[in-house]
Amino acid sequence: MPMETRKLSKSIGVEVIGIDLSASIDDDSFADIERRFDENTVVLFRDQRLTPQQHIDFARCFGELEINVMNDYALASFPEVLVISNVVENGRQIGLADAGRNWHTDMSYMPRPPRGSLLYALKVPEKAGRVLGDTLFVSTAAAYDALPAETKERLEGLKAIHRSSARIRNAESRTERATARGNALPDVVHPVVRTHPVTGRRSIYVREGECIGIIGMPDEEALPLIRALSDFCIRPELMYRHEWRVGDLLMWDNCTAQHLAVNDYELPLERLMYRVTVNGTVPF
Repeated sequence: MPMETRKLSKSIGVEVIGIDLSASIDDDSFADIERRFDENTVVLFRDQRLTPQQHIDFARCFGELEINVMNDYALASFPEVLVISNVVENGRQIGLADAGRNWHTDMSYMPRPPRGSLLYALKVPEKAGRVLGDTLFVSTAAAYDALPAETKERLEGLKAIHRSSARIRNAESRTERATARGNALPDVVHPVVRTHPVTGRRSIYVREGECIGIIGMPDEEALPLIRALSDFCIRPELMYRHEWRVGDLLMWDNCTAQHLAVNDYELPLERLMYRVTVNGTVPF
């Protein structure tokens, strides 16, 4: 039987319905899930009940797993699981409280940025019957498709400089040790226009606040170009806004997506998510 799905928005995302990720998934079903992931960038599974090990096992089907540089907030006994949370226990934050509060692509500052991220919701903030803490996604592939032909020609062959400290310097919840590790990472250079390693689809791969320049281009030209491309990516028609529910497992393709976590809640409202990240390939 064909897998039942529902589009999340015109430009990005699909919900896969009726799959229990805690159970064994046969090869044909997984191949279908992986194809939808490559083609739709964001894939949602509702109503999951996953142990950390089951979360890890499903993520590992997509490739080798990443141990995050911010592993001060790894889940005890599960270094592959990064805790994303504002919860405080015994006077200490148990996770990254400010993760994703600016538009970004996960870990673009690495030589091999991650293929995908899988975020699982255990606690979702809610006030007066309204869910808070949504996550916004945009398709950078749809953004590239929408560029004028002359802009595409201008971007051909350009390479941007990605810097970890450009992301970390404004973070609030990093430990000193984790911040020092992040700041010590060398700059990396990736194409401004990236090609998806499976589908061949092209996408914009720069973000203001992550990219500090373009090779061979003066800053007075490069920085406005980076800003303009960043603004172009986050137009409403390219966007999906995800309202979280406990039990959601949401995964996204870091080659063709940028995202932002909406910061519209604070303690005593609690948010608790577990994230597992799959390694990727060198961008080309």
